[in-house]
Amino acid sequence: MSAKRRHLLFALPVLLAGCNTPVRETRLKAVDERTALQWRSFVDERLRGQIGLGSIKGSDPEAVGYLQKTLQWTWRSRLDERTMADALEEQLRLLRLFASMPGSGRYVLDVEVMQLDSDGYPFGSDGRAELRYLLRERAESGEGRLVYERRLRTQGELPWLPLLPNQRQRMARESALRANLAKLAEELVRLRV
Repeated sequence: MSAKRRHLLFALPVLLAGCNTPVRETRLKAVDERTALQWRSFVDERLRGQIGLGSIKGSDPEAVGYLQKTLQWTWRSRLDERTMADALEEQLRLLRLFASMPGSGRYVLDVEVMQLDSDGYPFGSDGRAELRYLLRERAESGEGRLVYERRLRTQGELPWLPLLPNQRQRMARESALRANLAKLAEELVRLRV
């Protein structure tokens, strides 16, 4: 066997490992339709269809260097404001809390990502998320009355899976973030204004 073929055979598993995760957007669905259907009956009437999204602050830092940018593009592991906004909007729509038209709701939900990380590299799969939520009345001038303010901390754990380390890290972070969004949904359902 020639040296070129031998190198190709050794490099083939590494090349295929990059292909085992499809290019995709992060789906952060925290509450399923069945649970949302059950929770809708507990929502305060004054909150139904009255919450709009405000500012979303905090995201993962931009990748630096060719290799990090390539991995980020391949696995789409970076959390940005748009991904978070989409997840929150979808969750609020499921619970029938989201305002039907932009800028029409009585309340505005602001979110700040304080911490979102994972540890145990390369074999661990523990994620941590801490987000700060502020729900205010919409006001034309300045900030309206504060209705709800919480810093929610959650953890996400995955059993050891035969995945690449960066996949486990990404999935652990997503798990922690989903748990955080589920906790927010549970608290919004119980909120009385």
